Amino acid sequence: MISLFSRMMDYAVDAHFRKDPSGRLVFFPFTSKGKAYFVDSTPDEEKIRSSVKMFHSAITLISFLTYPSLAVPGFILEAYAGLSPKRHRLEIVLGILLFFWLVLAALAWMLWGVYKEAVPGLTASLSEVGPDLKRQLSEASPSRLLALSCLFAGILLLGVGILVAWHYSHR
Repeated sequence: MISLFSRMMDYAVDAHFRKDPSGRLVFFPFTSKGKAYFVDSTPDEEKIRSSVKMFHSAITLISFLTYPSLAVPGFILEAYAGLSPKRHRLEIVLGILLFFWLVLAALAWMLWGVYKEAVPGLTASLSEVGPDLKRQLSEASPSRLLALSCLFAGILLLGVGILVAWHYSHR
């Protein structure tokens, strides 16, 4: 049985690949507006998929670890630190949280640099897709637009809910 995380990463990797009208596989290393490459052989496809999955897995794990690594030390220091003025506790908490955030952000930036440097090596033997075909392939599908719209609406509703809760808690 494939884990939920692995399926999620497979879905993220699949977003980098599309089929052109003739059935050839096309790889978009960064965005659909950037360069695109034809992938003609199965070994090349497997090599590219494994590299992209490794990058996405590492970045996603860093993203998942960011919140607990920021929230847990902050909660412990805020709740159990013996400093009496609240200002000193908050300064220490914010300092530690910013340190953790900077370390994780630097790690993510380093991984992005590694991926960016690896793409030319992965695509050296592949032929580049022309601009006319790339425009056809990069059009957003209706299901993707619906998913993005739902995500935006959910984030907007969450923000409104937080504002309403904050307003009523300070009355």
